[in-house]
Amino acid sequence: MTNYEIWSLIINAAMAIGVIGIALLAVFGDGFRKIIFPARLEVEILDKNGELTILDSGHRVIYYHLRFINRKSVVVRNCRVYLKKIQKRQADGKFQDMPMSVPPRYVWTPSETSPEGVDIVTEQVVDFGYIIDNSREFKPTVTPIYNSFKGNLGQNESFIYYIEIVADNYRSRQLIGIEVSWDGKWPENLKDMHRSLVIKRV
Repeated sequence: MTNYEIWSLIINAAMAIGVIGIALLAVFGDGFRKIIFPARLEVEILDKNGELTILDSGHRVIYYHLRFINRKSVVVRNCRVYLKKIQKRQADGKFQDMPMSVPPRYVWTPSETSPEGVDIVTEQVVDFGYIIDNSREFKPTVTPIYNSFKGNLGQNESFIYYIEIVADNYRSRQLIGIEVSWDGKWPENLKDMHRSLVIKRV
């Protein structure tokens, strides 16, 4: 075999591999991109004191938010956040699973206009929960709320809310736990609210 024939064979093989590669990318491109350039989201509590606002009724309400930060250059497409599990602290200090039939979905901010799923380029914020002055419960901001839902936190209770992140090109490897505890008080200085209602990653 001459040098010309050898080089011709190499060039033809390279062209064939290139055509096959293009075809594979066209068919399995998203799968390859997920493997080669995986998305990565980090979750953090936006403000341990929450955000104070006033309802039309005149009552104060504090909203708590979670921030989802995209640490990669890959856009996380159609991202949704679900409440998958709730655990309640028992008298012995151990957490026990609470019954929950259908996982409800958290609401992106602003809740009035946000769709079910959003694209995350750099970061997005989700409404995690809220508490109204003179009320007896911290309520997670999820939808829909079923009659059987037992996830509202009362005075001197501690819950762990486990969330799951699901997107077209991303899924959290494990559930993310957010623990909330409340002593039932509203301090006069709301800068100290984090001492009464404690929210933290676990």
